[in-house]
Amino acid sequence: MPRAITKSADYTSKLLKLIPADFIAGYLAIDNTLPSGQFRKWGLTIATSVLLLLLFVTLRYLHRIKSWPQILVTCVSFVIWIYSVGGPFNEWDIYQRAVAGVALILWTFILPMFEFKS
Repeated sequence: MPRAITKSADYTSKLLKLIPADFIAGYLAIDNTLPSGQFRKWGLTIATSVLLLLLFVTLRYLHRIKSWPQILVTCVSFVIWIYSVGGPFNEWDIYQRAVAGVALILWTFILPMFEFKS
């Protein structure tokens, strides 16, 4: 499925294009392979950073997304989803479960309501 959002895109289509499920799945796979301990904190931080960079490169150059707001929002979506599962934020003791839950719900429901020019 191309990730560019067209004017005719419906709510569900926009949602699927703005939530990078493939990158979230990749993160979850990495999260499940790293053992506990000091390396886990750095491993999750580095993995999240690399995946975020790869997401940007993939959107911009592989999918040829021209809309900078769409790229930015998709990258923020990735960070919010990682925060919602704890991720490196939990390892660095900056994770708040209530904040994560509310942010994820609001972001996911409100996000597709905006228009993104391609």
